[in-house]
Amino acid sequence: MILFVEHDMLVSGPDLATCERHARLFFAKSQLVHYDSVEIDHPHSANGADPRFNELLQGALAENRRILGELMGKLQEEGCATLEDLLALPQGFKSKLLHTISHLLDGFFGIDSRFFDIDEISHWLTDHRKRQLAERPEECWLLRIKAQMVYGQGFEKKSD
Repeated sequence: MILFVEHDMLVSGPDLATCERHARLFFAKSQLVHYDSVEIDHPHSANGADPRFNELLQGALAENRRILGELMGKLQEEGCATLEDLLALPQGFKSKLLHTISHLLDGFFGIDSRFFDIDEISHWLTDHRKRQLAERPEECWLLRIKAQMVYGQGFEKKSD
């Protein structure tokens, strides 16, 4: 089976080539996410000074919120509606949902991450990054990553 994933990675650098190297190094050093291929989708990547940048960035952030909402909805469907319910949360599917939700909130990158700021280690825009985007947009690049991993038939899907 082949898993196809897209990520929008925000990274700082003087030019696109530097930012691409930074993103590739991020994936090469990731301890939990290992893809068989990582490609930069140049038509869907943009510099902070590009007129498309804000629309692409807002779309990526909205996708993180959508994914987070979907995971929280699934957890509620499984009967976890209050903080007190966490005390009785069984290990398995329900705890995995909570685990993934926590990663999206705490900045731990995973295959469910749509938007991720490599420099700030965040799934959201930090105040520091907002200032940088306002003051030096040409140093910020949003790179669309198209990645894939093959698993099955003796290969297990890698997860944390």
